[in-house]
Amino acid sequence: MLPEVGRRRFLIGAAAATTVVLVGCGSPSDDGPGRSGSPTAPRKAVDPVDAPAAGADGDVFTLGVASGDPTTTSVILWTRLASDPTADDGAGGLGDDDIAIAWDLAADADFSRVLASELISAKAAHGHSVHVDAQGLEAGTDYWYRFRYGDQTSTVGRTATLPDGSPDAFGLAVVNCQMYEGGAYGAYRNLVDEDVDLVVHLGDYIYEYPGGEGAGRHSLPNRMLTTVGDYRLRYASYKLDPDLQAAHARFPFVATWDDHEVANNYMGDTVPGDATPEQVEERKAAAYQAWWENMPARLDPPDGPDLAVYRDFTMGDLATLYLLDERQDSAEPPCRDTSTAGLDYGNCDDVDGEDRTRLGADQEAWLADALGGSATRWNLLGNPVVLAGIDAGQDESAFYLDTWDGFPDARKRLIAQLADVDNPVVLTGDYHAGMVLDVHEVPFDQDTPVVAPEFMAPPISSALFDADVTGRTPQLRQQINEYGYLVVAVTPDELTATFRVVDDVADPDTAISTAAVWTVAAGDPIAQQT
Repeated sequence: MLPEVGRRRFLIGAAAATTVVLVGCGSPSDDGPGRSGSPTAPRKAVDPVDAPAAGADGDVFTLGVASGDPTTTSVILWTRLASDPTADDGAGGLGDDDIAIAWDLAADADFSRVLASELISAKAAHGHSVHVDAQGLEAGTDYWYRFRYGDQTSTVGRTATLPDGSPDAFGLAVVNCQMYEGGAYGAYRNLVDEDVDLVVHLGDYIYEYPGGEGAGRHSLPNRMLTTVGDYRLRYASYKLDPDLQAAHARFPFVATWDDHEVANNYMGDTVPGDATPEQVEERKAAAYQAWWENMPARLDPPDGPDLAVYRDFTMGDLATLYLLDERQDSAEPPCRDTSTAGLDYGNCDDVDGEDRTRLGADQEAWLADALGGSATRWNLLGNPVVLAGIDAGQDESAFYLDTWDGFPDARKRLIAQLADVDNPVVLTGDYHAGMVLDVHEVPFDQDTPVVAPEFMAPPISSALFDADVTGRTPQLRQQINEYGYLVVAVTPDELTATFRVVDDVADPDTAISTAAVWTVAAGDPIAQQT
């Protein structure tokens, strides 16, 4: 059963326009996102009714639409075709043939001013997903888009390009940790009403565990994910949720991953337990392929167990967002008990025993160059795991060592880089709680300067880590044990972080409220609660 379209879905099911304009460079590349140039004089449109239709029976737009990775002149438009999204092989019921569909871009929600239209191939090798790079757009401008197949029209999505020049303001929503079984997506249902320009997803978009059975929400398949078919099916299960679909249709997203897009606490080519590096690489290759197929990311498809997802986004001279990957090229954490699949939790002398990489050499060099060349007022670090440090022990110190606490030398280098740029602010996910922390020059040392504030977004639906960790974590300013998301409003003079929390994570119609508001004045790294 497919989800019903409810009262707050954004422009679901708009009618197809009768006239479209074919523009750009023709058919998309086999190796990356399809590309369309600037809108030009109208040409004859290609009618998708005449396109090859092998294997496509029933509604093919069951997984919705999305946009992402905007620049000042372009944005990625996404959909993934699936007439049977719960098919156990993850293929979506469309077989092994490529399928031609049309995409349209318009200046208005009614598509009376169509700017671009083109046929594109949804390739079976890519899970019948498409990534259209709509180019030649105006900066800081809203657009509407849709996909068509035969007489079917997808949900209409709204997207926007990034501003250039000197924007007066820019708004972000920060989301993470959305385990399907953990609760409904009422946070997303409320998010569509927020006044933000971009959604930043910091990881754990899916979870790799068996989906379970019985009462409650359950994703497919009911087994641990290992193959590309498994991961495709899991993404389809999540994307059938109408509130997640509505959020993607309402805002452009930029996304990175954390661990559960592959496996709990994976780092580099290791996972807790006895899996070999070769087995982990096979699993990474499958997981990365499915992640790329299901995200509106400006990236070429992966070829094996490597995909560089770190990138940055600049909003004129107001702010730059640096989006990190803290799993793929990381060294193995210290103190890991390789005989079990448990958490990397505790403490040992090896924490300070060697300089282990967190980002990998290429990403660390990229970030140093990007920060070193920054000319924006604010520098926002999209950071999947906590940077400032959390000591979750009681009588003695204990850390989640797959966070930056397990990589003290690499953390010192990163903090030193942040200290050299204007107004750094760290935006974090992963921990299943909302938090406000001070990032000190030396973590846990209150006598060293504060380099940046850190705002941790609460989880969308994953189980809360609600133990009080204030006793051994002096840099923790506030802990918010709630579900929801973080709204960040940036102006030249001030950054405001608002923690939005839902009343009942089990209720998709839940109300939402504000748990806390913190502000950061330009030139002062110490956040103030208002």
